[in-house]
Amino acid sequence: MRVHVTWIALGAFVLAAILSIILFGGRDDEPEDVRAAYLPGGDFALTHGDTTFDMRSLRGSPYVLYFGFTHCPDVCPTGLAKIRDAFQQLPQQSVAKALFVTLDPARDNAEHVHRYAGFFHPDIIGRTGTLEEISALAKAYGTYFKANEPDDQGNYSVDHTAYFYLIDKQGKLKRVLDHNYPDCSKHVLIARNQVSILRMSLLFS
Repeated sequence: MRVHVTWIALGAFVLAAILSIILFGGRDDEPEDVRAAYLPGGDFALTHGDTTFDMRSLRGSPYVLYFGFTHCPDVCPTGLAKIRDAFQQLPQQSVAKALFVTLDPARDNAEHVHRYAGFFHPDIIGRTGTLEEISALAKAYGTYFKANEPDDQGNYSVDHTAYFYLIDKQGKLKRVLDHNYPDCSKHVLIARNQVSILRMSLLFS
């Protein structure tokens, strides 16, 4: 348990570091990382009933895009906990948000996914849509998912990849972070650099 909590804390610190770079230290013309450069990304609309959510409504502030589902036993709660802890480490004047898109629209209605995401942090926005819309969005961002066959009680899981997609205030995908951050040394270096960038940005703001 201690190792698991430490891993979440490290991941949250790294996420906060890179978000701070995008918030305070990045340039509009800063190049994407390799994976982000090869993904289509882009804006999408998600509809549920009479309600439509347009990702363009998040323009003006960077945000984290994260896919999952509310019945996920471990990966999704861990990822959302990292986002929560990262937000708690950001300066108070930051305007970063996160968009949690369910990969299980059959069970996750709008109210359910909204409550689930908000439980972790009020700036994590939970959204659902049609299966076709979610499939197109996931494909554009390089996320794979597949619902497994239900058991005798009708319960089932959803296999999916897990990444944090960091999108800048213009809606452009800038970073794709692995869920487990395997290269700790690289991200610790990024975090250390972020401290200097953040101090300088606050000094001249």
